[in-house]
Amino acid sequence: MPQPWDEWDWSRIVELPHTDEQVAQARRVVTVLLEDSELAPYVPEPPSPGLLWHAWEEFHQAIGERMPRMSQVTWAGVDQLVREWQGRGRLNSLQRHVVDHIEVVMLAMIPCLRDDTADSVLRWLALHPDPACFAEWAVELAEHCVIEDIGADSAIELLGAIAGPEARTALERLSVKQGGPASWDNAEAAATRLS
Repeated sequence: MPQPWDEWDWSRIVELPHTDEQVAQARRVVTVLLEDSELAPYVPEPPSPGLLWHAWEEFHQAIGERMPRMSQVTWAGVDQLVREWQGRGRLNSLQRHVVDHIEVVMLAMIPCLRDDTADSVLRWLALHPDPACFAEWAVELAEHCVIEDIGADSAIELLGAIAGPEARTALERLSVKQGGPASWDNAEAAATRLS
């Protein structure tokens, strides 16, 4: 993943100029996020979505602090962090679960990273003075992101910013709740953007 897209540093991303090279790179980043099957593993839901998910997020945050770039997240680094958690002394039952099931916890982090990265790219594209100039390829890409639920809110905002007939048609397709291509929440967001 090229810099700065692998850093999740919005303050740096927002300052990027919208050169042809940067736009092409942004397009490639989202395309890879959508098409690379290794970036979309099956992740079982935690048995208790409340507190257990909070413990998973605590570990994800610790990884982000230790390894702030996607390319720096390695199993060796994760193993070291697990050993540090184990060395903290007494872990509560949720933290012990994280350490005992680290593979699943890490698999759960991948969709979060995909979502954050796609969100940054799509938000950045929407900041262009004339996002409609991307309509030829960005409408399809944004619609695919909403369907796959990767950076969906920013994809819907980009479609709204493009504002052309193709973007409106995509939003109409996405706004179908019963049997539509997007999740209920994303369909609702698309419908809201249309109104």
